[in-house]
Amino acid sequence: MGFSATVNPRGSISLTVTDKATPAASDAPYFDSLTRALNQSFPVGENPWCTLVLAPTAVQLAIHGLPLRFLPQDEEELFPYLRQAILNDKATPILSARYLNPSRDSREAKQATSVVITVDPQNVQALTSGVVILSQKRKVKLAFSSSKTSQCKNCWRYGHAHQRCPATHPTCPICALHHTRAAHRCQNPTCPKSGNNKPVPSCGPTSPPRCCNCGNENVRLDLPRLSPPEPALRLPPQQVRTPWIWRSMAVQHPLLPRPGRVPLRWTS
Repeated sequence: MGFSATVNPRGSISLTVTDKATPAASDAPYFDSLTRALNQSFPVGENPWCTLVLAPTAVQLAIHGLPLRFLPQDEEELFPYLRQAILNDKATPILSARYLNPSRDSREAKQATSVVITVDPQNVQALTSGVVILSQKRKVKLAFSSSKTSQCKNCWRYGHAHQRCPATHPTCPICALHHTRAAHRCQNPTCPKSGNNKPVPSCGPTSPPRCCNCGNENVRLDLPRLSPPEPALRLPPQQVRTPWIWRSMAVQHPLLPRPGRVPLRWTS
């Protein structure tokens, strides 16, 4: 059996079977042996590699427009409730269920909510046409995970995945104009870096880089992968100009100056 190995930034190793006709599950009996060989070849001290497991293949689906007053507020009770409802309508099992909005207080201020379920890939088509829950057909769409630091590969803004991008046109991450990165070209026909034939960031003054988020020229933001925004430090206005508050909060906020370096006087 042959594998190709990759390591992500978090240190996790992924083994991909080179023979695409062979399912990875057929190699499950050898996972313990492969893990032992990995620990012997690449020892990492007191924190050895964990046993290999099959990569998750479950698909996430979002069910929208469910009335909150009829749903259990506890997520542990939500799964059996939806599992039985979907079995009654589609005869299709689900693997898990959770609220799309994890904040219970935020959900209580609304009339309806969305839930995310996981199903096996072979059951996706049976559910995407819609499912009847609480005597009404509900919309079911593919769900894509994102966070405040997730960066869209279509508009290059933060907070959503490219599959759910609201923009109707692509944005170039180099110059912030309405074209893809592959279509970016330098306006200089005699560009010394051949930017007129291929996308080259910061090839010259005729093609300056421009950030898609702030609109300013920034050389660091002309890379294919933009860095996520740094967390902003927000303090109430009456506390910003009080050095003693800085001193008392320095232990709680790592972005604030250390207690020994806090100025004793405010200078403006």
